[in-house]
Order: sequence, then structure tokens, then C-alpha cells
Amino acid sequence: MDIYDAIGYKLLNETEITDVVGAHVYHGLRPTSGDPCINYFEVSYEPLHNGVVERAHYQISCRASEPNTAQALARKVCALFHNMRETISTFDVQSATVGNKTLLSEPDTNLYHVPVDIYFVFNNATVS
Repeated sequence: MDIYDAIGYKLLNETEITDVVGAHVYHGLRPTSGDPCINYFEVSYEPLHNGVVERAHYQISCRASEPNTAQALARKVCALFHNMRETISTFDVQSATVGNKTLLSEPDTNLYHVPVDIYFVFNNATVS
């Protein structure tokens, strides 16, 4: 399991999130359908301590046709990951912290977008 698998697993196994988006959680680019929905992707990566520890910066994008829904979904994502230290399935996350949350409007999709920046720290040995 890799960090992106662990993030998807955590999002899809949280009923407060799936009650809003159902199965509309995607790794990678913005989906072409699904309202509300979440997509997430790696923004940056940094090896620490000679590569023994890794730090990955992910953006988890919450989208909905109503701004309040997008904001509420982003708050649930923040609460789910902020200050998290746990094993997700078989992936050990040493720490996760939320760095930013901003409400944006996407005129091309008529959706509201709240990107949430999250920083994950984990041991290289947990990647399999």
C-alpha cells in the first residue's frame, strides 16, 4: 500500500464523508462528473533523514454545486486528517497536519471547490 491508497481508503471508510459524496472519491485529476465529489493528488514530496522518513504534501479537493456543501465536506476532511497518527489499513502514518482550506468558484464547471492541503509524514519502510 502506498500513501495515495491509504488516503483513499481513509476517505472511503469515513461515513461522514461517504454520506455526502457516496463513492465519488478519486485519486488524480478532477472528475468529469459527480456532485459532490472529492479528488486528491500529490503536490510535492520530500525525503527526510536520508530517505528513511518521507513527507508528502497532498491536496484533497472537495467540490459541490453549493458553497455550503463544499465547505462542510472540507471541514469533515480537515477533522478526519488533522493531527492524525495511525495505521490506515496496513500503512503507518506518523503524522498528518492540515495546512490550508480555501473556498473557490469554478466557472467552467459551476462547482465550488475547497482545496485542503495536508502534509503526511511516514516511514519509507511502510511503502510496499
